[in-house]
Amino acid sequence: MSGLPGRRVLLVEDESLVAMLAEDMLLDLGCEVVVAMRLDQALAQARTQPFDLAVLDVNLGDARSYPVADLLRQSGVPFLFATGYGRQGVDPAYQAAPVMQKPYRMAELAALLAGLLAGGAADRTEAQPPRCRCREHDDGAPQFRADPAP
Repeated sequence: MSGLPGRRVLLVEDESLVAMLAEDMLLDLGCEVVVAMRLDQALAQARTQPFDLAVLDVNLGDARSYPVADLLRQSGVPFLFATGYGRQGVDPAYQAAPVMQKPYRMAELAALLAGLLAGGAADRTEAQPPRCRCREHDDGAPQFRADPAP
C-alpha cells in the first residue's frame, strides 16, 4: 500500500489540460487534491490549508513555483517539482528536491509521492529543517545551497 489514499495534495500547475490530467491521476491514487494554477493562488493555499504533499510545476507562465517550495519547506510539507525539462529545469538551489519530468505518468507520480512519505513527512506542528545545509555568505545574507546533508 502506498499510503496515498486520503492524503491532501496541493497541485500547482498552470496548464489547464495538464492540471486536469494530473488531478485525475492523484484522485485515482486516492488523494484529496487542491489545484492552484497561479503563483498567488498557490501561495494563498499553502499559507491557509494543511497539506500532506505537494506537486509543483516549476514554470508558471512568467513566474516560478520556488516561493511555494520555500513556504512548504518551512511548514514541513514534502514536495516534488514537475517540469518538462527534467532536473535541468530546476534551479540549482532546489536540486535536492525530487523532480518528475513531464508528461505526468501515474506510476512515476505514485512512486515519487510514496517516496516522499516514506522519507519522513514532517510533523505539521513543528517544521523540520530541509535535508540540505543552508549556508550564510560573507555578507550575512542566507542563501540556500542544495548540498546533501551529512
